Amino acid sequence: MPRPSFSVIPRTSVIAGAVLALCYLLTLLAAGMNLSFSVFLLPLEKALSEERGAVSSIVSVALLIAGLMSPATGTLMEKFGPRALYPAGLALFSCAYAIASTAEDIYTLYAAIGVMGGLSVACIGPVPATVLINRWYHARVGTAMGVIYSASGVGTLLISPLAAVLIARYDWRTTYQIYALALAALIPLLLVLPWKTISAGHPKYRHIHTVKPGDKDVAASDAWTVRRAMGTTAFWGMAAAFFFAGAGIMSIMIHSVSFLVETGIEPVYAATAFGLIGMLSPFGVIGFGALSDRIGPRRAVLSSYALSLSAIGSLYLIKYHPSAIAIPLLVICIGLSMGARGPTVSTMASRIFSGPNFGGIYGTISMGGGIGSGLGAWLGGLLQDVFQTSDALLVFSAIMLLCSASPFLLIGSLRQN
Repeated sequence: MPRPSFSVIPRTSVIAGAVLALCYLLTLLAAGMNLSFSVFLLPLEKALSEERGAVSSIVSVALLIAGLMSPATGTLMEKFGPRALYPAGLALFSCAYAIASTAEDIYTLYAAIGVMGGLSVACIGPVPATVLINRWYHARVGTAMGVIYSASGVGTLLISPLAAVLIARYDWRTTYQIYALALAALIPLLLVLPWKTISAGHPKYRHIHTVKPGDKDVAASDAWTVRRAMGTTAFWGMAAAFFFAGAGIMSIMIHSVSFLVETGIEPVYAATAFGLIGMLSPFGVIGFGALSDRIGPRRAVLSSYALSLSAIGSLYLIKYHPSAIAIPLLVICIGLSMGARGPTVSTMASRIFSGPNFGGIYGTISMGGGIGSGLGAWLGGLLQDVFQTSDALLVFSAIMLLCSASPFLLIGSLRQN
C-alpha cells in the first residue's frame, strides 16, 4: 500500500531545525528590542523633560499590550499561518520605531513603543513560535521551547549594548531609525520562505491531525476550543501561574539594581550582577526545558520555583547578613530560573490542549504573563514607596511566586501531567 502523500517531507530534521532557528531569531528581536528600552530611558527623560516614572511606564504598556493580544495572535497563527503574521508583525515593529524617532512628546512614544511595539511583540514573540514548535517537535518539545524562551535573555544581551553604542555615537532618534530600517530589511527575506512546508508541521503531526472526511463531525466535537478549555481548572491554573510568576519575577528584575545600590553596593557592581543574570538566563531556560523532557514538566517547574524563592532569600541576606556568597547566589538563582516557567508550562499546555485551536488557547493562557509582568513592575515600586522599605518588595515577590507555584500542587490535571 502506498504511503499517504502527507507522510513524506524531505529533510525533516533540517526543516525542523530551520523552523527552530527562525522562531528563535524573531523572538530574540521581539524581546531584545523591547527590553532595550532601558537604555533609552535617560535620553528620553532628558529630551522630553518628563519624570522617570512616566517614561519607564512606556515599557509597562508594551508588556501589557503584548500580553492582552496573545490570544488573538495565537488564533491568527492557527488560522492564517506565519506567512501573514510574521511579516505583518515586522512591518508594524518597523513603523513603530520610525514614528518613535520623530516623537516630540511622551504620548507619541506611548502610541508607538507602547501600543504598536506591544502588538508587534505579540505577533513575532513566543506565542506564535509555540504554535510552530508544537507542530515540529513532540518528544523534545520542552527542550525546543527552552531554546525559544532563552532568546529573550540573549536578545537583551546583544541589542541593549548595541543600542547604547548607537545612542552614544549618534542619538536616540537615529538609533530608532536604524531599528526601523533593520526590521524593514528583514521583511523581504521572510516573504520568500517556503511557508507552506513550514506551516505543515512534522509528518507525524500531520498524520495525527489529518481528519478523514467521515470523521469531520467527530473531530469537530472532540477538538479543544478556547471556550471549552476555559471550563477546565488546568487552563486557569496555568494562566494564574503565568500571571503570578510574571508579577513576582518582573518586580525583582526591575528593582534589583536599585535594591543592591541602596544596601551599599557600588552601582558598577550592581549593574555587573544584573548583566550576569542576563547571561545565565539562556542556560536556565534551555536547561529547564530539557529537564522537563527528562523528569516531567511538573517536577521541572516546581524546581524553578525553589530557585526563584532562593533568589529572594539571597536579597534578604544581602541586606541583613552580607556575605561573600549572597550576590553569587542571587545571580545564579535568578539567572537560572528567570523565564524557566515558559517552556515547562507550554509543554503542559501542548499535551493537554493539543489540536487545531492550540494557538488561541495557549495565547490566552500566556496573556496572564504579560499582565502580571506589567503590574509587577509597577507594584514593586509602589509598595516600596507606600511602606518606605525595600522589604515590601521581598514580601510581595515571595507571595507572588508561592501563588504561582500553587496550581501545580493543587490542581489534579497539572499534578499528573
